[in-house]
Amino acid sequence: MSAEFIAFLLAPVGYLGLMMAAVQSAKRRHTLVLRRIVAAVIVTHVLLVWTVRYEWQLSEATRNGYSGFALFHAALLAIVMSVFARDRLARRLLVSAFGIVTVGAVGAVLMYDVVKVYRIPVIAIAFVGLTGLVQAYVARSEQSAMKPLRPNDRSP
Repeated sequence: MSAEFIAFLLAPVGYLGLMMAAVQSAKRRHTLVLRRIVAAVIVTHVLLVWTVRYEWQLSEATRNGYSGFALFHAALLAIVMSVFARDRLARRLLVSAFGIVTVGAVGAVLMYDVVKVYRIPVIAIAFVGLTGLVQAYVARSEQSAMKPLRPNDRSP
């Protein structure tokens, strides 16, 4: 197994873990262990890509533009920060990172031959993750709508 194969295999594995962590956080089921594992997998993926694919050359890392580079590294920072953050902030970091990575990952598997083999898994993970996030936020809004008024609250 080559380092490049492992680097690109870790991408969908990390993306799956990120989806699970984001959905679990949105459902307020925070698991620090899952966040740590996801961060470790994704940091390993990024280090391998920087080593094998870019050979630590910024010009190689930005050859497709600075915006994608900045967005993916911002998502990486958010994922790592989620390990050290309190649950409420971790939720925001993970959901934001999942959104950023979803846009980039789906775009990448549709555009680049080197990752087209991951097209179906990436699209499936995106679909399941977005569906899970919507369900979590709908359930939370329904719960808050059903909360009884406090005794001092007056309804019109």
